[in-house]
Amino acid sequence: MKKYIFSVLMAAMAAFTFSSCEDVPEPYTQPTKPDAGGTTEGEPKGTGTAADPFNSIAAINYCNTLEAGVESDKEVYIKGKVVSIKEQFSTSFGNGSFYIADDESSEKFYIFRSLYLGNKKWTASDPELKEGDEVVVCAKVMNYMGNTPETVANKTYLVSLNGKTADGSGSGDITGTAKGDGSAANPFNSVAAQKYTAALESGVVSDKEFYIKGKVQSIKEQFSASYGNGSFYIADDANSTQFYIFRIYYFGGEKWKEGDMTLKEGDEIVVCAKLINYMGNTPETNQGGKLISVNGKTSAGGGEVKPDPTPDTPATGDAMNISSIVSGKTSSEDLPENAYGSQVAATESTWYSWKFDNIAYSGARICKANGDFTGTLQLQGNASDAAKQGFLFNSTAFSKDIKSITIVVKGLSKYDTPTVFGVYHGSSAHPTTDAIKGSYTKETGSTLNSFTFTYDFSSVSSKYFTIWNNAVGALYIEKIIITLK
Repeated sequence: MKKYIFSVLMAAMAAFTFSSCEDVPEPYTQPTKPDAGGTTEGEPKGTGTAADPFNSIAAINYCNTLEAGVESDKEVYIKGKVVSIKEQFSTSFGNGSFYIADDESSEKFYIFRSLYLGNKKWTASDPELKEGDEVVVCAKVMNYMGNTPETVANKTYLVSLNGKTADGSGSGDITGTAKGDGSAANPFNSVAAQKYTAALESGVVSDKEFYIKGKVQSIKEQFSASYGNGSFYIADDANSTQFYIFRIYYFGGEKWKEGDMTLKEGDEIVVCAKLINYMGNTPETNQGGKLISVNGKTSAGGGEVKPDPTPDTPATGDAMNISSIVSGKTSSEDLPENAYGSQVAATESTWYSWKFDNIAYSGARICKANGDFTGTLQLQGNASDAAKQGFLFNSTAFSKDIKSITIVVKGLSKYDTPTVFGVYHGSSAHPTTDAIKGSYTKETGSTLNSFTFTYDFSSVSSKYFTIWNNAVGALYIEKIIITLK
């Protein structure tokens, strides 16, 4: 009888183990070292950045500095030619495994279960990989079992394939002449915008706005009333590298509405927006920029609207994000990444503090997010333990009462609803009693969904607020916009 019960338990445990794994081909062969092949010949090259990727030798050397089985604490970029394919990309799991090197005489590096361009799963319409293809990947890496340098499964994706990037806009090489300095008087062209943005750290938003000018080459998302914004590619001409204008609002930063003009290919436009190197491989405008002119017209009706000559000077309504929170630091301690360091919710002296727009802020159980959520502020969440409830608040009063607060948060696309959290108002710093009800809209993405929360303060008189994650699950904030009465 005991033998029978043991057998049943073992069967149940086996069933649970294999059903809980996602995106892992079956059977999963354990601790055998892949056939690395090749020789130890070759010269290490690169620093592992987007601008200067590792070659296979440098990637191996870097992995050998890591403890056995421990993932790298950062993503690195690796470049090489495909010399053999172990698992071709397929729709079963959407990933592929292969070896890369500078050439056949160099030691090979193992790219293990890499996702496709744009950090997405491979689909049947995507080209398969072949030997001789030149690839750049972005990945967490590890020294598996202490003897196999490789990328980490499903934390790896193709940045480019034979020079082609995720947007399909053409060669990964930048073509055309860079022009402009990004000011209102001398806007960036697409090439200058591309070069500037490509040099930014992955997921980090520029600390100021830039003006960008060009002709519409293709429209990805026409302006519509659904979200009030539009997305399109611009360039000087068909021979220049295109720049992606992502979810730009209409004239004056207002949402597009029915009856407003739409864009067409060939229109010459100027936009004003902050910039981001999204996922480290897609230079683009950060969501929330605005249209300045279309074919010389600076308003919907053609009347003149003077552009803000100093967009880099913060004004009420500008978005506070991870970049401004880090750059505005006033506390002695830096903001940790994917950890909360010495922050204690009940001990003010341990809190992280910063200034934005001449307003002082503090927070606890907060940090810089990484992985899929890179570029966001992470707040710890817990419904019952106050010590694990992240929060942030303004510690000096605004000049006027708060009119509204908009908070954009990110969540994994497999979850339909966002993390629940609270927003509070009061007459002194760090209110936690009187909650403001909010509403949200959702924009669905392939990896992350974006939830835009709006909190209306018009019925109260408050110069202070608190965002408090007194619920289950970490909160990932992309930006906070405070509008005053």
